[in-house]
Amino acid sequence: MVGADLRLGQECVRVESLAEGARITLADGTTDSGDMVIGCDGAHSLVRGFVDEKAELKMLGAMAWVAVIDSHPPALKANRHMDFWQPGSKAGVADVGRGQSRWYTTFTRREADPKRSKKEQIREGLDPVPQAIAQCLEMTREEQLIPVRHGDLLGLKLWHKGQVLMLGDAAHATSPFAGMGACAAIADADKLADLISAGGEIKEMFQKFQEQRKPAADAVILESRHNLEMSTCRSRLKTWIRDWGLSHIPEQKMHEIVSAMVRGQ
Repeated sequence: MVGADLRLGQECVRVESLAEGARITLADGTTDSGDMVIGCDGAHSLVRGFVDEKAELKMLGAMAWVAVIDSHPPALKANRHMDFWQPGSKAGVADVGRGQSRWYTTFTRREADPKRSKKEQIREGLDPVPQAIAQCLEMTREEQLIPVRHGDLLGLKLWHKGQVLMLGDAAHATSPFAGMGACAAIADADKLADLISAGGEIKEMFQKFQEQRKPAADAVILESRHNLEMSTCRSRLKTWIRDWGLSHIPEQKMHEIVSAMVRGQ
């Protein structure tokens, strides 16, 4: 659907909104223009700096190591995801198909030490180290572990300026603990496609897009913050209440909750 004019491997270094349309400047000095610019350039968006130069990610005091490996820990069943919650930490591993697994460890109130072994830091932070995570550690090379600091953009008031609009993580970056970041970006694209197809003035279209999508996107960010606190809380009382509540959710209700998450709700 994009057509023959799709250009790959081009870095955008500047965005401008003009009297009519918008223009981008690429790293090689060339420019391109159109009716609008749609910035879907992620949590560290360059386009966001044009829309709101003061906007910054709110860091949540949590960091993680993430890896995708071409193997499958024996403790993980096919087509499953496993989560392990401990005070101040959270770990998980999932079968992502084609013999690959994605696994991670998250820690609150802690920063990665680039001078030390990542595996050693993970083992020190988990007590005990779950069997599936221990198997992942053995199957993963140090260079495959990518450090990530968690942040989000709940307070961003404007997603557009002039003829320039942001969507996905550029507009509403979220931490991953609701499992709905990609769903939110897909919902953005679907809504924007509907509005563009309906026609109309671009700035009005952008305003409608933000009004219709921001409440749902903000809800995902809040849910993710809540899930981070719930899964890594250090209070013994909160942990006991959490575990008691989860153990008493009927299986059918749990399926309904997971189904809603998968649908981006």
